[in-house]
Amino acid sequence: MGISKTALVLGGGFAGLSAAVHLACHDYEVTLLEQAQTLGGKAAEFRRDGFRFDTGPSVFTLQGVIKDIFDLAGRDLPFELEPLDLLCRYLFPSGRVWDVFQDRRKTMAQLMANEVKVYRKALLEAKKLYESSASTFIFGKPPSLADLATYGLRSGLQAHPLKTLPQLLEGLGADGELKQFFLRFATYFGADPYQAPAILHNICWVELGLGLAYPKGGIYRLVTELERLARDLGVQIQTGVTVKALELEGDTVKQVKTTSGDVAADNIISSLDIIRTHKLLGLKTDLQKQEPSLSGFVGLFGYKGESELKHHNISFSSDYEAEFAAIKRGEVATDPTLYINISSKTDASDAPPGYENWFVMANAPALDSTENQWSLEDEDRYAEQLMVTLEKRGLAQKHELELKQIIGPNKLARFAHRGSIYGTASHSLLKTLRPPQQIKGVSNLTLAGGTVFPGGGIPLALLSGKSAAELIIEHAKQVLK
Repeated sequence: MGISKTALVLGGGFAGLSAAVHLACHDYEVTLLEQAQTLGGKAAEFRRDGFRFDTGPSVFTLQGVIKDIFDLAGRDLPFELEPLDLLCRYLFPSGRVWDVFQDRRKTMAQLMANEVKVYRKALLEAKKLYESSASTFIFGKPPSLADLATYGLRSGLQAHPLKTLPQLLEGLGADGELKQFFLRFATYFGADPYQAPAILHNICWVELGLGLAYPKGGIYRLVTELERLARDLGVQIQTGVTVKALELEGDTVKQVKTTSGDVAADNIISSLDIIRTHKLLGLKTDLQKQEPSLSGFVGLFGYKGESELKHHNISFSSDYEAEFAAIKRGEVATDPTLYINISSKTDASDAPPGYENWFVMANAPALDSTENQWSLEDEDRYAEQLMVTLEKRGLAQKHELELKQIIGPNKLARFAHRGSIYGTASHSLLKTLRPPQQIKGVSNLTLAGGTVFPGGGIPLALLSGKSAAELIIEHAKQVLK
């Protein structure tokens, strides 16, 4: 019995590219459709007047995941990964400046004796949480009920199922600025740190324990090299094509209706937002009713002069809890915590001589149910507020500004339902389990991307694409038996 080895991938972000490459490496004829004119999805690039910005993800962890993709294709990694010893500079309202390094001795040398003890304890706890869960929830196949039961029996209590993240940190002795520091990592999963379950403490180990790297040429270099690899493997890539509907016949998607015509394939991977995929199928999902994850507001600022900031920086708000209380009410924080990425600190070519490229991001609420919460005036007003905040904190002066570009939740809503970067909010232990990669009753459609297993961020999106491809490949093997 023959098996069709044609596949259609919807969406050209990290998950879609990963899925396409994995299928192509197993001799599938793959076509990838992307609505934008360039690939990358939320991972995009902005260039103007000699400045270059990565406009999406900017923290690159678990570098082995992308190395594995090129290894599978029999290729060497076509770019250099520069390990960052200085992971991030943290600036607190008290005036404290704390540089966190890959070398933990240098990190702890800046702490008081009682803080060193707490830092070690919290980091060890994060390592335990990560190592006990990674094989099941990150690197393995989507866990079955049996897998979940095995994990629960082996490590369930260690995951502190009845504790929130703040409760876990308080139990470890973390308070004040150390608590604020460790809480922040839950936002990497789109969660409000004050509602996050204790298991999300494992995220900090990925950065603090396993480290960061910077791909020479920027994060977008990952996209361009994955695209080049996919094309070399024979993947047919079509950009500027929007999917309008997925037409079901029984339990099978028979036609994919697009702005450039109808397309058919025996195997389909959708790396689009899971709620959008349901809408394209004409199906309803309870996910629409669930609390969305955080969104974000980004200002791209070209500043003249050399700052004392580093590549990655966090400038904390004076009241972290009040900041997230405002977001929970659907409001932006008036005194936000700011993530500031200045890639020109590592790669001087990202800005003209004598200038720096500042990617400044504040957490923001997802759009309301109308998905039209921000006007252009709203965006301009909040961008001005971010610049005023940078001035008040002594980080930048407005007269030094040479370039300004805004990326708000409205733009993010092109890729994610209501602009929620990570799908639904992970505010309980069960909610950290991302939706499965298959929709009940739809036999030839597999899901990938940040809104499904295993979750958002560059390495998880790449793993999601891999997992979706492997589900298709495994199904074909089972049919042939």
